[in-house]
Amino acid sequence: HATVDLAGNVRFGPDVQWLPDRLESGEAVDEVATRASGGDAASLFRVDIRRADGFYQSVRRYWPGLPDSCLVASYSGIRPKLTREGEAAKDFVIQPHYLGSTERPAAVSLFGIESPGLTASISLASAVLKLLQAK
Repeated sequence: HATVDLAGNVRFGPDVQWLPDRLESGEAVDEVATRASGGDAASLFRVDIRRADGFYQSVRRYWPGLPDSCLVASYSGIRPKLTREGEAAKDFVIQPHYLGSTERPAAVSLFGIESPGLTASISLASAVLKLLQAK
């Protein structure tokens, strides 16, 4: 999707590259990637420019006249997901955490708050407040 930022620039994305939870060796992906990068954690988050052609194709589905070489990568990161590749999306999970036998949670975790998380933030806050005010 396209978003106009506060500076008036148009941002496209995000694109997604699924990573396995664990490799065949049983090691976690981040452990192997960190070792392979020589311990340079920043290198794990560099934008892979080899993915640019696919990104241009995606944007051109709704902006066919997008000129070649006009996009600039701005950031990348690892976004935790609640589902695996190919599974139906699961979002807006609100999980209270109780200590002992109290009716009121000691903490509340929110998971999977993606688009349209900002739009839903007031409703999410109301749901959390209701949990925290339980008697």
